[in-house]
Amino acid sequence: MKTAFTFGAWGQHGTILRSAMHPHPAPPRLPKNYRLVNDVIREHGEGRHLTTADVHALARRRQPGIGFTTVYRALNRLTEIGLVSEVRVPGAGMAYYEAQGAPHAHFHCEVCGRIDDLDYRLPDPVLQRIARSHGVTVSDALVTLVGRCAECRATA
Repeated sequence: MKTAFTFGAWGQHGTILRSAMHPHPAPPRLPKNYRLVNDVIREHGEGRHLTTADVHALARRRQPGIGFTTVYRALNRLTEIGLVSEVRVPGAGMAYYEAQGAPHAHFHCEVCGRIDDLDYRLPDPVLQRIARSHGVTVSDALVTLVGRCAECRATA
């Protein structure tokens, strides 16, 4: 049985309603080129952040006639249905895509542009406190740290 981790909603007073593991319904039928785009991203695995241009170049190796617009539309659809995650990093100027995985944060090197996954997420009590104190409903928390990666620090 396939399973997927899903995030629940937040209650009215900042209470968390996160669900546990549950059976994942079969993915919708996708056009051949959309399946190819999904395969390209999955084969690069978690922690690999690909631009639309990267995905297009990799997909063209297998399907030379695939167009950039088709890849763009495929990425949007795969993101909508939860098979792919879109990563928007402040200051990066473009979106990145990665295989759907466990919640995590990102580190963006302001020198070389590299984006790495960090095994971190904001603790639920922190999110609950923020939601309560501001009277908001939080559906997701995205954390991106910006600085210099180890390689760029070593060359500075």
